[in-house]
Amino acid sequence: MMVDNTENNEFRELLSAYTAPIEDDGFAAQVLLQAEQQTQADRPVQNATMIKNLMLGSAAVLATLFAAPHLAKVKTLIASIHLPEFSAPANVLDTSSTSSMMVLAMLAVLMIGIGSSFVFGKDV
Repeated sequence: MMVDNTENNEFRELLSAYTAPIEDDGFAAQVLLQAEQQTQADRPVQNATMIKNLMLGSAAVLATLFAAPHLAKVKTLIASIHLPEFSAPANVLDTSSTSSMMVLAMLAVLMIGIGSSFVFGKDV
């Protein structure tokens, strides 16, 4: 028994023209060129991010150098702030320095929050 493949042959013959390249008047080449130009245009954005991080790090170092001589004044200023006393269980902290320790802890959290938003924020 022989199988008739005339329908398959006709179908293959019909689809054979579809595998030929389609004339697009250079449209595909233009799309590839624009895609390549777009990827090259994204490189300055990466450089801008690196420059932003470098500038923020330099600003942090300079701010530290300028603020270092004034740390004694900041310490006396923080020591002059009086917060309500609270009792710490099992004498964890010295009760006389509890308020200043709380202020220092809040200041540290604030500085870390602001610094991390500048370093890790995308829209700064």
